[in-house]
Formats: sequence, C-alpha cells, structure tokens
Amino acid sequence: MTFKGPGGFGRIVNIIMNACMCAVFSLAMLWIMQQRVGDAAQILTPTAFVLSFITAFGIGFTTADIIPVFAAGSAVAKKLRLKGVAGYLVTVLVIDLIVTTVISFLMMAINMVERAGFMGMLMSWLQLYPLMLVAGFVVQAIVMKPAMAFAKNVTGFDPENPQPPVGGGPPANRGPMDAGNPPAGARPQQ
Repeated sequence: MTFKGPGGFGRIVNIIMNACMCAVFSLAMLWIMQQRVGDAAQILTPTAFVLSFITAFGIGFTTADIIPVFAAGSAVAKKLRLKGVAGYLVTVLVIDLIVTTVISFLMMAINMVERAGFMGMLMSWLQLYPLMLVAGFVVQAIVMKPAMAFAKNVTGFDPENPQPPVGGGPPANRGPMDAGNPPAGARPQQ
C-alpha cells in the first residue's frame, strides 16, 4: 500500500476523515443507547467504544474507497456552479449524505437487528439518522481541509496543481490541442 501520489492522497484523507467521524459516531451512538436504558446495562464502555470504532471505521473506509464520494461531492458543487465556501460545503454535504448513511445504517443493523428485529432497528436508525447527519457534516466540514493539507504534505500530491506522471507522459493540465507541443522547459530531442 503506497502513500504517494493521487492514490496516497485520497487514502490519507479517507483515513483521517473516517477516524474522526467514526470516533464521534461511536461515542454518540453508544451514549444515546446508554441514555435509553439508563444504568440497567453498561453500554458505553471503553471496550464497546473500541469495537464500535473498529467496525465503523471498516465500514466507512471501505465505503469511501469504493464510492468516489469526494468526486461526487465536487461534481455536484461544479454542476451547481458553486465555488469557495459554498462549493466546499456542498461537497461536504454530499460526502456526508453518502458516508453517514452507510455507516450509521450498517452500524445500527450490526448492533440492533438481532435484539430488536429489522423494524425495531430501522425505527431506531431513523430516530438517530438526522443527528448523525448533522454530526457527520460538522466533523467533515472541520476535518476535511486540514486532512487534505496533511495528505498534500505527506504524499507530495496537490489536487489543485497535479504534476505530470513520473516517467513522461503529458501533464494532467494539458489539453488535447497541446498534445503536439512539448511542455515548457522540455529539452528538444536530438
């Protein structure tokens, strides 16, 4: 597993964002479940948190690795012609809708379907879902920019200014009309 270039950039951002989201989700879900049962059962324990975090992280990382959530969010912002803060928030909203839905639904199913049945699990999920969406949006809005800056420093990849691939090939920012012209600073072949 490499942590260089565009693939490493996405992987690092995915790890950081999922770690933060899953910590918040695990704590929130366990705390809410603890409030519902009171002191009758110990639900919010360090062991429960660690197990919940590991499960949520596995689900979230896999989801964001399979579904191009950042590209989907960016595409929606671009389609709406939004840039700057508005574009950032729309991108975060799309990521939140996809990732939070998958993580919260599967976590609720894993933890409750055996005890409460599918309908009981679904009703519990629907009650918590709005809270999870808000929590996920806030966490992602706060964490995404620093995660991207950290990933840029670690990987050497800047998504705002992609460099040409190592070993030749046209730079990513050259259009088809530039295909016959050498890049600036290239030495002519002799």
